[in-house]
Amino acid sequence: MVLALAVPVNMADPDDWAYYYGVQNFAQEQFTVDSATHSQQVSEAQQQGGQLIQYVNIGDNIWALEKAPGYVLYLIPFELAGIPRWGNVLLALGMIIVTYILLKRMRDEKAAMIGSLLMLLTPLSLVMLNRAYMDTYASLAFLVMGGGLYMYYHLGKEKFGKVKGGVILFLAFFLTGWSVVSRYTNFPIAFVIALHFIITRIIQWYKKDRARIRREIIPVVMGIGLAVAALLLYDYFVFGSALDYGYHYTKFGIKFAFQYLGQINQSGQSVPWEIIWGNLQNAPRALMLAFPLLAVGIPAFISILYFKFRAIKKRGEAMGRWSSLHTEIPWNILWILIGWFVFVFGLYLTYEWTADFQGAGAWVTFSRFYLPGLFPVAVISALVLSRLPMKIWIPITTVLVGFGSLLYMQSVLNLNFLPSWLTGGGAGRGGFDGRGGDMPSDGGYNLPGGNGVRPPGASGNNTPGYYPGGNPPGGSGNYNPGYFPGGNPPGVSGNSTPNY
Repeated sequence: MVLALAVPVNMADPDDWAYYYGVQNFAQEQFTVDSATHSQQVSEAQQQGGQLIQYVNIGDNIWALEKAPGYVLYLIPFELAGIPRWGNVLLALGMIIVTYILLKRMRDEKAAMIGSLLMLLTPLSLVMLNRAYMDTYASLAFLVMGGGLYMYYHLGKEKFGKVKGGVILFLAFFLTGWSVVSRYTNFPIAFVIALHFIITRIIQWYKKDRARIRREIIPVVMGIGLAVAALLLYDYFVFGSALDYGYHYTKFGIKFAFQYLGQINQSGQSVPWEIIWGNLQNAPRALMLAFPLLAVGIPAFISILYFKFRAIKKRGEAMGRWSSLHTEIPWNILWILIGWFVFVFGLYLTYEWTADFQGAGAWVTFSRFYLPGLFPVAVISALVLSRLPMKIWIPITTVLVGFGSLLYMQSVLNLNFLPSWLTGGGAGRGGFDGRGGDMPSDGGYNLPGGNGVRPPGASGNNTPGYYPGGNPPGGSGNYNPGYFPGGNPPGVSGNSTPNY
């Protein structure tokens, strides 16, 4: 918490500015703004070195936030109280409490402590905790609190009375639902949790345990219903239809590979495969910087699967310190965690917007979409690490936590604790080393200091109001890393956050 609050808020990407002005406007009960207000806010952002490009035109003289509304609505009370950064702090506290009590129930306090540290001090988690005007941390925290409470309830439902059990279930499904209201792509994980509830309750129904199911239905429906109702009402009053939403009006490339099935590009290549291949090329280094825990988590997943299958095959035989894994993490809970992991990492490996990233310098901007996938990795890693001898688990945990803290400080303060060969030489703060960059005044494009004139031979970029679909002369992408190979136009050594 101290690490996140001790340094200034990082406003590295256009998303930060969209949420910043979204909170400002919502706090004044302005869920839409007119063109004059929008232009004024765009200008204000530019003067501060930022870009407000994620308010969308939804009608004559009407502009609305492109983003999902959940985090903005959550942050309003903190903004009105003058403490917006404490919104993420409260989310972090709730997330750590849920992680701790879940792992304590699964195993013991040592596993709970390790898992909580890994959740809090993973590099990307720390960076996004600092980004108060960004939904990324909330998309993790709401999901962890909801999904974690559900698993906590499921593992000990026989011990809970009607009231306590009902409250836990209500909070679990409301928070899970609100995670979707905050980030729509959390829906597949919410679906996995809901599917688990439905299947296990159908089994219980046929086992004649029907009284408990009747008690559970009301809090579950109320929790989901409240989150869904809030989203539908917001969409109805802002966009005129409960089924409409901000991304419907966006001009950016935010589709997934499966939405291009059967399509080929001008070179005759499969569009879905090009998207997936681009992400596969960029993902390994960026994700290992953002989640060094993956070096432990993936082998831990494999180990747990091995020991659980072995427990089935050799039922009744002793398996040493690993024997209790079979009971600590039941199959149905393991399937939730596996589904959670797959529907985050698998989904975003098909994401169009990140397919053109180049270099590890943009690791934060690339990897932030994967942050909701941290929880299953941390839980599985904690269960495995807590079984190892102290002389092994303490150094591993210390290295992971220490590396996360150093990389966080390097990222938000532009310091150089770590060698460039490891980090890619950039802090990943947008600008010329990642999406969100802009051209200096000799390039134009209506960005800070720009003259809005298309350079000779350039076809522009895909930012609304500029030139659709192209690159500056010699450029390597549109609204992509740097616009020039290597990240910086000739003679420019910095990035756009906040100055060049």
